[in-house]
Amino acid sequence: MDDLGFLRERIESYADYTNDGDRRLVDDQIRAYVGEALARLRERLQPAGADGETLERLILRCQFADQPLARVLDALTPDAAEMAAIHRRDRELVTLADRADAVTAADVDVFLKQIETQLDARVHTITDAPAA
Repeated sequence: MDDLGFLRERIESYADYTNDGDRRLVDDQIRAYVGEALARLRERLQPAGADGETLERLILRCQFADQPLARVLDALTPDAAEMAAIHRRDRELVTLADRADAVTAADVDVFLKQIETQLDARVHTITDAPAA
């Protein structure tokens, strides 16, 4: 299954980036998917200390749009290869978020670092795509 098909299977009404009016919506959808996975992890493991702080920061990051990224999304005009790269990043992030329910307390710090790395990589992939 290609990346776009995978995303449409995982996220109901996945908006995609092809329509100007849907780009912020798809960003919301991806962040919500990851945020919900992180919230379940928080509820299940209740991490404290540095892990708890990192988790809360990541959940907050998923709740609110990155305004510089939103401006980039508004002007986004990716070609097919750049769109494929964005879909690949979104799939990697969603796939990682799907692992949240299996993360153990011993592995939570590594998992949170992976989520943060993937969120950052997603932003870089989108911001590297051409704007109008």
